[in-house]
Amino acid sequence: MTITKSLSSVLLASLLFSCSVEKSPSQVYIEYNSRVIAGLSFDDEKVYFSKRKQQKVESKMPQYMKQMTKSRNEVIAVYLEFSKSLAKCKEISLVSEVIETKKASLEFSQKDICGNESTSTEKQVVKMVKEGGWKIDDVVISL
Repeated sequence: MTITKSLSSVLLASLLFSCSVEKSPSQVYIEYNSRVIAGLSFDDEKVYFSKRKQQKVESKMPQYMKQMTKSRNEVIAVYLEFSKSLAKCKEISLVSEVIETKKASLEFSQKDICGNESTSTEKQVVKMVKEGGWKIDDVVISL
């Protein structure tokens, strides 16, 4: 009887752990935004990006290095600090989420919370694609 209970417990536990619920595109993006605010590495940030977006970021790196006259690591440090400070000053709220099979479009309202005089909200549109899990493919901010 003890063996049967132990076996049942093991089977139940494995069933519960194997049935993880996939995050929605908006949950992934909000998690990403929170991690940017907390400060994440460039490699950790790229995990949230689609293959296309990763290639786009990498293809622009030599141009940024030349323009800024900085090394790759210095450009990455500037980029991460800029992203972090920008994200800290923006409060985002999900307005809509349209999910298709392999694509999603998210719209957020974005409000400045760092004391700038502007009280207007901005629109942020995030395009995501499903590549294993949901990945950020493009972000457009309308001022």
